[in-house]
Amino acid sequence: MSIFDNVFEPEPKKTKSGKHTANQNAAKQASGKAKEFKEEFSENLDLYGSQPYQNNGVVLSKVSDHTVALKYDGLLANSGADDVYSVIGYGSNTSWENVQTVRMNRFGNSFHADIPTMHGMNINVAFKDSAENWDNNSGMNYTFT
Repeated sequence: MSIFDNVFEPEPKKTKSGKHTANQNAAKQASGKAKEFKEEFSENLDLYGSQPYQNNGVVLSKVSDHTVALKYDGLLANSGADDVYSVIGYGSNTSWENVQTVRMNRFGNSFHADIPTMHGMNINVAFKDSAENWDNNSGMNYTFT
């Protein structure tokens, strides 16, 4: 029996006397533990669950242990940019390391790119369009820890 068996099983039926049997009570308790585990586990599924820049149109979500998906529908996208590039660096926001520029793919009015992560290091991001207009969060950049 896997942990998912209890999550997807229907509620145990009562006996004619209206009480649950010992096996049904055990299943009910196990089901509660499975739901507890499921909630606890889900908190750690997305390392970047907190999205402090969502109102700016910048969202980062975990794809794998070494890759995150970056979605941008911020200032440049809303101003009609044809191309958007994410400029990415790692480590301190004041001294970026391994800086790279990644062309983002357009989907409707938003731009997307998968970017690599570096274990234990911040991801710092700024955006520019093909005309060299920048969105760098008013000079503070977008930093994800």
